[in-house]
Amino acid sequence: MTKYLFILSFLILSSTTYAQNYKFGKVSKSEVAQKQHDKDPDANAAVLYKYQRTYYDYKQNTGFFVVTEYHERIKIYNKDGFDWATHHISAYKGGYEENVSGVRGVSYNLENGKVEETKLDRKDIYEKEASKYRELTTFTMPAVKEGTVIEYEYKKISDRITTSMDRINLQYTIPIDKLNISVTIPEYLNFGVYNNPKAAFYAKINQGTKPFKRSFSNNQRNSSYGGKVVSHSTSNSVLDYMQNTYEIDQEDIPALKTESHVDYMENYAAFLDWELKFTKFPNSPIDNYSQTWEGVSKSIYNDSGFNTELRNQRFFDDDIDALLGTLTSQEQKMNKIFSFVKQKMTWNDYVGYIAENGLRDAYEEGIGNTGDINLLLVSMLKYANIDANPVLVSTVSNGTPLFPTKNGFNYLIAAAKIGDKVILMDASDPLAIPGELPKRARNWQGRLIREDGTSEWVNLQPLYFSENKTRLNVQLAEDGISGKYFNNLDALYARNFRLNHGNLSDATANLESALSNYSISEVKIENFEHLGEGIHNTYEFNTQSGQDVIGDKIYVKPMLFDVTSENPFKAETRTLPIYFDFPMKKHHQVNMLIPEGYVVESLPQSAMVQLKDAAGEFKYLVKHSNNVIRIESEVNLAQTIFSATDYEYIQKFYDNIIKKQNESIVLKKISADGLEERADSGR
Repeated sequence: MTKYLFILSFLILSSTTYAQNYKFGKVSKSEVAQKQHDKDPDANAAVLYKYQRTYYDYKQNTGFFVVTEYHERIKIYNKDGFDWATHHISAYKGGYEENVSGVRGVSYNLENGKVEETKLDRKDIYEKEASKYRELTTFTMPAVKEGTVIEYEYKKISDRITTSMDRINLQYTIPIDKLNISVTIPEYLNFGVYNNPKAAFYAKINQGTKPFKRSFSNNQRNSSYGGKVVSHSTSNSVLDYMQNTYEIDQEDIPALKTESHVDYMENYAAFLDWELKFTKFPNSPIDNYSQTWEGVSKSIYNDSGFNTELRNQRFFDDDIDALLGTLTSQEQKMNKIFSFVKQKMTWNDYVGYIAENGLRDAYEEGIGNTGDINLLLVSMLKYANIDANPVLVSTVSNGTPLFPTKNGFNYLIAAAKIGDKVILMDASDPLAIPGELPKRARNWQGRLIREDGTSEWVNLQPLYFSENKTRLNVQLAEDGISGKYFNNLDALYARNFRLNHGNLSDATANLESALSNYSISEVKIENFEHLGEGIHNTYEFNTQSGQDVIGDKIYVKPMLFDVTSENPFKAETRTLPIYFDFPMKKHHQVNMLIPEGYVVESLPQSAMVQLKDAAGEFKYLVKHSNNVIRIESEVNLAQTIFSATDYEYIQKFYDNIIKKQNESIVLKKISADGLEERADSGR
């Protein structure tokens, strides 16, 4: 019996010894020694433990305030995981304050078989103003290398109740081994909790209640003449109420896997959003906070200063009068004002829908956030008697709002109605023209708001096609290939070309260096600096490669360097929607001159593939006449978003494109007898 008791005691001791300890500073040697993640060997890093506790506390003189405690332990497996050593904490300021405190961190490394600790130094914690309403605390953990375990914790305190709590992230692009979330809310505050409907992973939330009780003492003193205290009284009060609790205790949360053609990966991660629906305090009526989008829009218009800012036009009226002169066309006026604002104003890289600097100050200083610049644009358009209004937007990185809330928006653009057309504009983008938005602002829908309190959703996605047309005139020879390249880009293709190349000299240099196996000369780029116009590129090229000469045959892929060589959709399955930036047309034409002494032995076959519901099509046409081969490849996509259920369909569509564009033309050398026969037939 004693023997069995000993064994049982040993087993209990063993299980206790090897149980994971998640307290701060209790990192184990086995965690530091781990070479790869057990369930996700390809992971660059992993969250070993994520703890977040949000609760409401109470001060006798000021009331409720919100406290959130954070603790994360992260394992870094390789250099690609080093980014996880840097952490950013965003805190609100203005109207109410959020304060970050108690930041501490430690890096753990294995040195000579022992775990060595390196503490985060206070001087390496940086605070900066991200905007008028946001402060950013940033730190990078020290002594990070392959195999390091980092651990940090901090606390964030909000000095008052707000209509929403911070989003709680439940999933990252790396796996989470252990997730421990706790939210405690007084019974007086009724919050709605929302899972991300785009996420494939949902955490199980355990809901319950628990009591809260706290006693307070009130001291009162009464003084007679001369300041002498003649009486002293103490009273006690008790705060006693129930709390609603929400807890998540879960293990093995899978990483959000990166997939191609996604608008923003974090939009598909699991998270919880919180909305204050109503409050019911003792001896007080119910205060409702739930709103409609109409109510949110009206509130923003009135509370964010739009109504007063848009009426204040005296500081720019003389400038706009001189700018417009005798122009009468509304479209010409719009274009003039839009160009003027872009030239006058510089974006300070802060997003927001509020004119943080005030339109007059922003105008005089020539700098502002997206709210300053685009509200100024709206004001000037209104002054010119153009029907213009602000449009609230949520940027791609801010996600799409799940319920009516001011926090759902973080950006502002302008809309002008001319005739029956609504033209969207963003003057914070130096490359933009009316009707074109930068990618950061092309997220789902925006909310157009008017002075009379009405509002409506507007589609932010472009509905027009952007075209990329290429023509190659190619001369084949046994010792190489030469030819001329012509390329025309319009709309968003032209915008992206300008964005990617910066300036004309860089664009020219980049084209010259883009093709390592080709020699490029006579490069010419037209309209690069003329926004709104198509860009035309031409150059001459030659190469000793690009074809295979085997015996008496030449094998060549006619699309040469302008070919889609790899399917962007490689995975067997897909969980996320498929996203393309804009409707597109890509047309490639190759005119290939057959070298003297050769004939065509085989050509690719023409083909056509269509997506359902006219969502897109691929055409591949092959023509051969005399000594010229013409290949035309055209890919059209009218639809920009496809569901994950369409994945196999899209994958096969691209398989067809790649197969056809990579098929070879085979030319065969004519024998001496064949040459004589051709010569005789030509006489």
